This record gives sequence, C-alpha cells and structure tokens, in this order.
Amino acid sequence: MTLDGRQRKMTGVVALIIAAALGATLMTGAHAGFGVVAVLFVVLGLSWAMSPCALVVDGGELRVERRAWRPLRIPLASVASASPLDSLGRGTLRVFGVGGFFGSYGLFSSSDLGRFRLYATRSGQAVIVRRSGGELPVVLTPDDVAGAIGAIDRRPLLTE
Repeated sequence: MTLDGRQRKMTGVVALIIAAALGATLMTGAHAGFGVVAVLFVVLGLSWAMSPCALVVDGGELRVERRAWRPLRIPLASVASASPLDSLGRGTLRVFGVGGFFGSYGLFSSSDLGRFRLYATRSGQAVIVRRSGGELPVVLTPDDVAGAIGAIDRRPLLTE
C-alpha cells in the first residue's frame, strides 16, 4: 500500500506547514507557540503511526498493517465478500479519521456505501470487504487490487 502522488503531495504540504509554524515560533520567541507546535508534532506522529502501509492475508486473517500502531485484524471467516470498487460514491464524508496525510483512513460515510472504514493510500480502484454480523465494510487500496481479492477469496483453503 504505497502512497500515490496526491497523497505524497498532501503529506508534504502539511509537513511544510508544521515546519513553518515551528520556524515562526522559534524566530519570534513566542513561548505560547511552543504548545501549539507540540500539539502539531503529536498529530504528525499519530498520523504517521496509524497510517496503513501493507495489506497481508495470512493465518486465517486479513491484516491492515500500520507503520507503528497495532494492525487492523479481520478474521477471514467473517468476510462475506471482497470485490473491486471503482468509487467511494457520492457525498463521501470523513466522520473521524485522516484525509490525505500519510493516506486516508478512519471512519467515513457516503450515500452509496453508508458508513465504512477506509484504509487508502491512493485514489482509483479499491477493494471493498463486506463482513458478516453487521460489521462495517472496510475499503482498502492495495497496490494490486486483483491480487488482494484473489488472496481473500482463497479463504476457504485457509480455514480447512
């Protein structure tokens, strides 16, 4: 799950804004500004730590690996279907999460999909993983959409 050009640009812009804020704070000697810069660095660190970096299908589970945070684990037995998705749909809104800084991830909603969890590092085709038991669907953007769907669809072989 590598970042596409758009996500890299967004990450760079936000990093420049944080660097400019730090520079301005240091140059003016504004002690109150250090608290704001500290909060920005915490946000930067958490955003990086929670960002998706790999998709793994192994040991009866689908894992969304994150840079320095525990992975999202989905038991393959709970997967009802995995299929390609061309678009997130009309009116996609970020309910709680990150939209473009080291990727887009968190809880999202759209009029076409309803509420869903998104772990995206690129625009374009994605994979929607629908789960049984009323769990929210998960939308992923692996580098190899067809390969990811194939790995997930081999799940009966993994559970026998």
